[in-house]
Amino acid sequence: MINNLNKRVLILGGYGNFGARIAQMLSSEPNIQLIIAGRNKALADQCAEGLGGLAEGLRLERDAVNLAAQLKALHLDLLIHCAGPFQKESDYRVAKACIESRTPYIDISDGRRFVCDFHRLSPAAEAAGISMVSGASSLPGLSSAAIAEIQLELPVIHSVDIAIAPAHRIDRGLATVRAGFESLGHSFPQLQSGYWRESHAGKNLRPINLAHPVGKRWLCDFDVPDLELCPKYFPKMHSARFATGLEPLTLQIGLSACAQLARLQLPATTARLAQLGHKISDRWPGGTPHGGMIVRATGENAHGESASRTWQVLGLNGDGPWIPAAPAAALARKFLRGEIEEAGARACWQLLSLDEILLELNDHSIVTAIETHSRERMPALAG
Repeated sequence: MINNLNKRVLILGGYGNFGARIAQMLSSEPNIQLIIAGRNKALADQCAEGLGGLAEGLRLERDAVNLAAQLKALHLDLLIHCAGPFQKESDYRVAKACIESRTPYIDISDGRRFVCDFHRLSPAAEAAGISMVSGASSLPGLSSAAIAEIQLELPVIHSVDIAIAPAHRIDRGLATVRAGFESLGHSFPQLQSGYWRESHAGKNLRPINLAHPVGKRWLCDFDVPDLELCPKYFPKMHSARFATGLEPLTLQIGLSACAQLARLQLPATTARLAQLGHKISDRWPGGTPHGGMIVRATGENAHGESASRTWQVLGLNGDGPWIPAAPAAALARKFLRGEIEEAGARACWQLLSLDEILLELNDHSIVTAIETHSRERMPALAG
């Protein structure tokens, strides 16, 4: 329970695919006044009305010249930034406005450079006396929490392999589709067998097996913050990989083909084509309403033996999009309870436990498990 009444939380992009879900999660707290903000006042009002309570809609442009002044006038306890894109350092304008207005800040970015370079804002955030966190989403918010859980049984980690296989039969926002589509063909460094090697978004199409009913999916390389953060926090790590993609397989093959065309400098990943791809994928036959995320780590257990652990979370019956919204909601509660007090700017790396995130998903068709995949020594039974 949050102690002080009527904490004012503004969700920028709060009527979008993830922002609306974060708002719904936080609406269960009776002592929060939610402000649903974005450029479309009608949609903001509609979302706020659906939440009930003290929620209200507000027109607010993320690119407004006087954004800092507007935020200061609102006397906010927290801003949750869900109105991407989050791909370039120039997109820090909202975070910088929060520093100027002394407003604590969370975002749901999974852009590698955006999240990994966010710490550069730390001196200014410290001077302003506010805490700021980037990446409170599946990556790296949830993935780092899963790795922390794995570390309890695998204290030394040598490699991490992460994959996200979203369901086909879900509502997906155009902004999410566009960000992924426009990144196709872009190169990035990836740690493989102890060396940094170049890959690109859409490369290395390969099968990934998740638990039933998700099953086998064909995914490919994409750039995410974890590829840089994992080696940073685990000095003995020699490999870190991430894969994602679409279902059914025909759509994924098309995605990989667009990546190859982009590598040839052909206009295969423009914003207009992203809009077309968004419409086509929504109407494409096949696929399921089930998706999932998997984190597999290899390393050494407490006895120094080689071992591996695999953690999975499945979103069933169209509930998968609630998963990336949960870390921001869980972190917001910690902010408002005064549990995130250290001033500065940092990535959302192991700031949350798995239990804290999964608690946000109790009302949805979400299942999770962690598995052992080795013949290692088992602890002796008591008695």
